[in-house]
Amino acid sequence: MTPIGRGASVPGPWDFLPAPVRKALDRLGFAAPTPVQSACLPKALAGESFRAVAPTGTGKTLVYMLPAWKGLERKGSAALILLPTRELAYQVSQMLQAVEPSLRDDIAMAIGGHPKESQLRHIREGWRILIATPGRLLELLDEKSVTLKAVRLTVLDEFDKLVGMGFQDQIASILKRVPAGGQNLLLSATDRDVAETAADAKSVDALEALGLADLPLIAVERESGSRSMEEAFFFLKSNRKKGDLLLQELMSAKGQAIVFVANREKANHLNGLLRLKGMPARVLHGHLPQEERAAAYQDFRKGAFRILVATDLASRGLDMPEVELIVNYDLPKHYKDYVHRTGRTARQGRAGRCVSFAGPDEYLPMRNLEKEFPGGLPVHPAFSQRDRWFIDAKRNHEAQVKLEERRLEIRRAQGLEE
Repeated sequence: MTPIGRGASVPGPWDFLPAPVRKALDRLGFAAPTPVQSACLPKALAGESFRAVAPTGTGKTLVYMLPAWKGLERKGSAALILLPTRELAYQVSQMLQAVEPSLRDDIAMAIGGHPKESQLRHIREGWRILIATPGRLLELLDEKSVTLKAVRLTVLDEFDKLVGMGFQDQIASILKRVPAGGQNLLLSATDRDVAETAADAKSVDALEALGLADLPLIAVERESGSRSMEEAFFFLKSNRKKGDLLLQELMSAKGQAIVFVANREKANHLNGLLRLKGMPARVLHGHLPQEERAAAYQDFRKGAFRILVATDLASRGLDMPEVELIVNYDLPKHYKDYVHRTGRTARQGRAGRCVSFAGPDEYLPMRNLEKEFPGGLPVHPAFSQRDRWFIDAKRNHEAQVKLEERRLEIRRAQGLEE
């Protein structure tokens, strides 16, 4: 492992960092710190604990990666990084090794979806940075297969997602195994008002339950004009129109694209159709074997294929810098889900585009989006029949509700439902 020393001062935007860190960032093409990095990194490197909320795609991962690396200067100290998904865990591991290749031998992973035996072998060989998802880590802790006694830095990345996915009790149990007095870094992403996200009731309640309510908050807004993303909503009379519009958008895009759908069945079906059309597509959803999920993500990042058809598994935190186009083939249920889907494009100052297809059976998600969307919906002028669409979609929704109620009544009468 390369030791980190102060080194000679090098003038420039990263001059508050140790020389080896500056060299690594220069090698990776990080020309200057983003606002969240400028606000957080000096405090993080000084060992301070805090909670940070900043827009998606603004470089929050470096805020804890560099302190995790620098912390290895202290003999016998280790870092724990908790993440909500396996894909994010893989990404963080790769980014750490990109910053400093010699970290490979210091990193261990405890994530679901892989045999425990291989992970345990690496853990027993020794680690100083443990990247984990809560369920697998707690399982290993309960089996006494791993100890966290050396942890001095604990990171909860995508904290709001960890809480939203129901990991709060598992996190609480994990934190009890971490020595008191260490550094805690909690990070959350948003593209709405950061103060509103920071005050989210569920996250605030979780902070209190976990004993972290006193952490200072660093809330960083996106720089004006720092993100160039074109958006358009299409109000459609028929779902059959989605296929033609999708092909048009994919053929006009020069870079990579992610097509978001509601479920794995839709993902598999649409992926098959695109491949029949000669489109270089792959699929990513939670029901794939872990090896296939990892391969799809890795190959997409490497540019091995251009189109990823995915569920919301791919919407959170994953850094895919070459993505030019996001297609909401099925609408997200809420604006916060829209934010995280669109966060996969227009990253690090790049331009991007997001198109969203509102089918006639998507009344509830469209109603939620319109209600929550700041500044009004950006509607495509050729598909702008908003008033007529809402009348028909609401009528269709109410008819479906009545049909389901009738089916339930019949099942109850037959003794099939309580």
